[in-house]
Amino acid sequence: GAGVGAAIWVVVMLPLNISDVALITAGVNVLAGALFLGTFWREFTRPVLLLFAHGFIVVLLLLMFALGAPWVEKMGQLLYQDQVVYTQSTRYQQLTVTERQLKGLSQPVYNFYINGRLQFSSNDEVIYHEMLVVPALVGSARTDNILIIGGGDGLALRRVLEFSPKQVTLIDLDAELINLFTRSGSKNETTDIREVLTGLNHDAFADERVDVVIGDAFIEVERLVAQGHHFDTIIVDLPDPSHPDLNKLYSTYFYRQLSLLLSADGVLVSQSTSPYHSKETFVSIGKTFEAAGFARVEQYHANVPSFGEWGWTLAMKIDMPMSVRLNRTPHEWEANVQWLTKELLLSSFQFSKNFFYDYKSININELGSHQIYQYHQASWVGREGLLNQQNNK
Repeated sequence: GAGVGAAIWVVVMLPLNISDVALITAGVNVLAGALFLGTFWREFTRPVLLLFAHGFIVVLLLLMFALGAPWVEKMGQLLYQDQVVYTQSTRYQQLTVTERQLKGLSQPVYNFYINGRLQFSSNDEVIYHEMLVVPALVGSARTDNILIIGGGDGLALRRVLEFSPKQVTLIDLDAELINLFTRSGSKNETTDIREVLTGLNHDAFADERVDVVIGDAFIEVERLVAQGHHFDTIIVDLPDPSHPDLNKLYSTYFYRQLSLLLSADGVLVSQSTSPYHSKETFVSIGKTFEAAGFARVEQYHANVPSFGEWGWTLAMKIDMPMSVRLNRTPHEWEANVQWLTKELLLSSFQFSKNFFYDYKSININELGSHQIYQYHQASWVGREGLLNQQNNK
């Protein structure tokens, strides 16, 4: 019975909206209760009362089915300070776009959320994405063949295309997310917001050099390794390890697989959460890359107003400092960027005094250990507690 129930959950329930799943589950329970009531009708002292109770629940479920989705959507919009202009539940996550009108700006500011977590803000996403993409591309010996893991909004892809690669492979789990950021996606009520979002990524997914792979990055990377692929630069733009399922994508095993895909003189970069709000997670990511066998690992940071202090990790198979790689590279690359300069980039590798004082006590993340997930959860729970204490003063 448990096996059948698990199979039904994975095959039937998982792709559905969570509210519909709850209603279907409740309906099955009511049906089971009704069958039980009909079978043992004579055994109950007040069967009519139980029958009316079942009827009342059925009516309630039908009302929730008809009115529940709009109600849940309106309640969800209360979580956001700005006006919600688009929301969608995909098979894997909840996508939300908000709009804010600011005086002095000709265009509204659009914020994009996944499961309530901010992914980018249109007024400062350039800082995050140039810090993510540019150092790895400039530090790589070549930029002909690029791999992007995550980044389904196409904003990192937009920056990569400005460096004139010959081929870009992008792996993302959610086809509906990519469809939202693609101008040629299905024509429906999202046409207006799709125009806004594809304007931000310059319709990057329409470029003929881009090959989009829909699938689990963990599985797809193993497939690429088995097929003998190699990439000049690898850009990992995955969500923070805020869920146990994401932990495997921050493990030594996954990083070793990426190492097999990286050219000997290439550079890998990974977004690495906030070194301020989640320092242990940030440091653990760097140590995990080292444990995976990379000869050179360097971490850097910058302030992204929408996120606060944010960090990234570079991993290389040749032990050459990034400062040397940048100094040997002509300044022509600065023509491809809007915000970043060479001097600013070099300064981002500097950290405050004693930042790494507890480096030795922080653990690496092995496959199945959930160490990074635990670090991330502990840091953000601690931060929320601190905020609550401040609010109570």
